[in-house]
Amino acid sequence: MTETEKVVAKFVSGFGGDRYKKVFDLLESKNLKPLGKSNTATLLFQQRISANEVNDIFAFRLGPPSVISFPKSYWLKRSTDLSTYLSGFSYSEKPPVQGRVSDSQYSAGQIEINRTTHERVMDVCLRVCATLK
Repeated sequence: MTETEKVVAKFVSGFGGDRYKKVFDLLESKNLKPLGKSNTATLLFQQRISANEVNDIFAFRLGPPSVISFPKSYWLKRSTDLSTYLSGFSYSEKPPVQGRVSDSQYSAGQIEINRTTHERVMDVCLRVCATLK
């Protein structure tokens, strides 16, 4: 089992794992590839640009709280778009960014993933994927 498969299994096997599975299946159907590493509980979803270049589009953390995060490496130049995507979430559904999201990325924002936000998170993922080239 690869490290990515191990990290994915951590997300989908626990409480609320079905929510993650649905989101992950959606992202993979839109050609985003997961990347998990043994030294972090973060799962990145990346867009492959070329053989040597990828964009980190989303990052998932188990928490607490469990969140979908928006890596600065991609979203910093798209802050207006990100604000639009996050506008459908209340302040309490957007936990403050506390430190690092992964070894190399920092978050431009995040949304808690729970039963009340799940459908809206799926909608954001669909809207973002529709804009990727």
